[in-house]
Amino acid sequence: INSCSLCGLCEVICPNDFSMADICRNARASMVKRGKMPPSAHEFALRDIAFSNSEKFALSKHEPGHEKSEYLFFPGCQLSASSPAHVETVYDFLRSRLKGGVGLMLRCCGAPADWAAREDIFQSDIEILQTQWEVLGKPEIILACSTCYSIFKSRLSHIKIISLWEILEEYYAFPLPETVHKGTLALHDPCTARHEARIRDAVRRLLRNAEYNIEELKYRGKQTSCCGYGGLMSNANPALAKAVIQRRAKESESDFVTYCAMCRDALASAGKRTVHLLDILFPSDDTDPASQRPPAYSQRHENRARLKEQLCKRLWKEKVSDMAEHEDLMLNISPEIEKLMDERRILKSDIEKVIRYAEESGNRFCNPKTGHRLAAYKPVNVTYWAEYSVSDKGVIIHNAYCHRMGIVEGKR
Repeated sequence: INSCSLCGLCEVICPNDFSMADICRNARASMVKRGKMPPSAHEFALRDIAFSNSEKFALSKHEPGHEKSEYLFFPGCQLSASSPAHVETVYDFLRSRLKGGVGLMLRCCGAPADWAAREDIFQSDIEILQTQWEVLGKPEIILACSTCYSIFKSRLSHIKIISLWEILEEYYAFPLPETVHKGTLALHDPCTARHEARIRDAVRRLLRNAEYNIEELKYRGKQTSCCGYGGLMSNANPALAKAVIQRRAKESESDFVTYCAMCRDALASAGKRTVHLLDILFPSDDTDPASQRPPAYSQRHENRARLKEQLCKRLWKEKVSDMAEHEDLMLNISPEIEKLMDERRILKSDIEKVIRYAEESGNRFCNPKTGHRLAAYKPVNVTYWAEYSVSDKGVIIHNAYCHRMGIVEGKR
């Protein structure tokens, strides 16, 4: 039930239009209602929503110098996490081309809560989103993410929306800079663009105008396959999600191009050379964006927070709130430990809280041979453990793991 990507491919290819997505979605809702949904299935994704819709990232403003907005740019939480520089660049582009004011809204659309059948969380967040949209004057929303597009279309159908790719097709000035390498790219359509022919067609026209040859994959358009993130498959069944994206990556020897941040990062995590369409239209100094590894989960949070901070400072001349107390620790985490933490769904902030608690309370073990310290902390439902040592350069993390058992302390 929780391993389904809810992508809708089965319904498209079934001669009788049978939808396993509907079956699994209804089963999830039933499990949540009856208190039978395992917290481990979706909690990490729900924590991610909570971060994106907190003051750390959430923002809703008119364009600087404007008191009304004809348009509202909604980049989505995943593009902001994966490539915050592109969010800034695209917003600057839109403000330079569109008249009447282009506002900006940073937050999550609520898709993960919808996939998790947490209607309580989804409705709460979507009501805030709608209220902020109304305060800005009910502008037309420009969406950079096809998942956001699907949520707005199905759950906020009264709001006028348009995809970023349709806007760029009309306003982007070709040709591309001579420094941009052109060639053949295999195009991966996100599963949430399955029924959005206008978006898919606009993307293909943009690539052709950019003088790229498009290699169409076997599963494309209405029959495109999921990257393993949809439906929170990667949270509930990481092994299956890994197999799904590896199978997709093997469909072509060519480099891939996609227009979804999560699809791009999922393919890159499988070792597939992949670019986002924005890498082509708004190239950076990076000469080989296809080789970029996706940011770790903790880095995704930091990218969102830093994006808000930079935008507020540069455009609105505002300073965001200071860091939480535990965030001022200097952690040294090797790439190997960072990968391990990602696999175990442990954030840097989780480890920071463990260490802060251990150092302030003294509740920790110490290995006399290595000098390493071992401590645990349970902020909500999960107990996090950190093995670390302290040096004049900060705190070195040697291991991290977690579980859902509580640690009961005896009397001293």
